[in-house]
Amino acid sequence: MPDLATTDSAIRIVRWMIEPGQNIQRGQPLVEVETDKATTEVESIVSGALVELRAAAGEQVSAGQVIAVFEVETPTAVQVAPPAHCSAAEPPPSRDAARRTSPEERAPSQRPAGMFARNRAAAAAVAAPAASGIQLSVAQRVAARRLQESKQTVPHFYLQTSVNASRMIARREAAKPLKLAWDAFFVLAAARAIEKFDRFRCRLDGDRLTPLETDAIGVAVDEGNELFVLPVASPKTKSVEQISAEIRQHVERLRSGDPQSRRIHPALLTISNLGVCNVEAFVPIINPPEAAILGVGRIAPTPVAKSDGSIAVEPRCTLTLSVDHRVTSGRYAGDFLAAIVEELESFAGVVT
Repeated sequence: MPDLATTDSAIRIVRWMIEPGQNIQRGQPLVEVETDKATTEVESIVSGALVELRAAAGEQVSAGQVIAVFEVETPTAVQVAPPAHCSAAEPPPSRDAARRTSPEERAPSQRPAGMFARNRAAAAAVAAPAASGIQLSVAQRVAARRLQESKQTVPHFYLQTSVNASRMIARREAAKPLKLAWDAFFVLAAARAIEKFDRFRCRLDGDRLTPLETDAIGVAVDEGNELFVLPVASPKTKSVEQISAEIRQHVERLRSGDPQSRRIHPALLTISNLGVCNVEAFVPIINPPEAAILGVGRIAPTPVAKSDGSIAVEPRCTLTLSVDHRVTSGRYAGDFLAAIVEELESFAGVVT
């Protein structure tokens, strides 16, 4: 495995692009790998036939680890002179024999030096017995690192309110037999509300607020105990039905192993919904460089005191907004959260 020189993390094999027995040319894409930075293709540095794969798709490897074995052709212009101790009657070693000699069988002085010296050093460093416990995947390590940095460097504050979900339920019922994703409502409401609150469209760069180069709203998805944020681009121009379909398409690509869906995508704000887990409320952690994240709890019948003193039972949902205090104040964020509630409570009960 080449040293990609962009990460110190383990590398996950996504897929092999040729199979044992097939030939490959130098510079031809050989394997697709994933790191905590990106998914990329690794090119072959030799021309020859693939003999053996030593790392399967989905397996984690390290720089310097042997992942494939090739049989390469020795250039015909190279003449192998007989060793000094050989007699004239003894034939020189054949090219086939030399080709079958593995790197491990060569003397150290015969092993090629240069670009892979650091790879061999890395392989030796990691050749220790495997530790017990659960090995985190690349995606899990990325999430752990990013969220730890967020809690350590971003001064969070939290706002909580509830929303009457009657209009959302009516809209969802009207769309049957189509099953709208609940997240679609919150994505659209947040996209409409954020248009009036420019600070939530920015990131903090030093002592300046810089506009984020995206208009997407993200949706947090847990797939196989790995956390991903799926972007919905330009959601304010789409209907709930269109956003719902886009979210489901993103999830299907993620489940199919599409490497593009596993990459980190920028968003203005992320929606994290644990209502399906029967969670009433929770406090989410901001996903930098975003300035806020919206936590959504379950919809449940809730007694509500009316202005006339009567008690009514409404389907309500708790919303928790986590905000970066460096970007905005509590009053500004409170008005933003109120705007989201207003959008959610104004959905028409008919399909458009």
